[in-house]
Amino acid sequence: MLDLGKNLNDAFQYAQKLFSDLGRLLILVILSIIPILNFIVVGYAAKVASETPEGNAPPQLTGYASLFIEGLKVVVVGIVYMIIPLILIGPSIIGFMSIPMLPAAPGLFVGGLALIALFAGIILAILASILFYMGVMNMIKKNSFGKAFAFGEILEIIRNVGWGMYILWIIALIIIVAIVGLISAIPVVGWLISLIISPAVSVFIFRSAALVYSAGRSIPATEGTAAVPPPPAPPATQ
Repeated sequence: MLDLGKNLNDAFQYAQKLFSDLGRLLILVILSIIPILNFIVVGYAAKVASETPEGNAPPQLTGYASLFIEGLKVVVVGIVYMIIPLILIGPSIIGFMSIPMLPAAPGLFVGGLALIALFAGIILAILASILFYMGVMNMIKKNSFGKAFAFGEILEIIRNVGWGMYILWIIALIIIVAIVGLISAIPVVGWLISLIISPAVSVFIFRSAALVYSAGRSIPATEGTAAVPPPPAPPATQ
């Protein structure tokens, strides 16, 4: 069973420890602003997830090549998850932009198709975003790229957590990311603060997601197993 408050508090306390090694934090900050190389930061966050819940402190920043590969895998999973929604949303936007250049009847037809495609794309994007986190966790924990798309396993994990609690967790992440965005909007120093804490935010999210995954995998032994009755007592001797 997922305890949302305990989950977020654990992830926050864990991410705070990233600041105990300023050299490591500085390297992560620098890497996070360099295109392509910032996959290493994503890979580091994935390493955090792989060590959760056993680890109680962020791992050392070593093995840059393997971190890059792990980060690349996470990015590719994100692209695959969003490719169908983007295929629907992109042309629908182009369709809306072309309406003023079309006669009334064709414009109405194109507008209707664009609206349907846009609506379907948004719905699929929301669904993909919901499944993405546990898909990535499944890939990391089982060390298999294909497990990111094992939707039966992913849905089972979410059901074990509880859809209501899982959606609340997603909303909590959205709020936290929005707060970080507001911090970056602070004049003069906001961008610097946001830059410094961005690796910690990534660590926080992946730690929290891994804890959700662990909660979904922790099924009580009594579930799904019929109780075995005890053997009958031997007959009393005369």
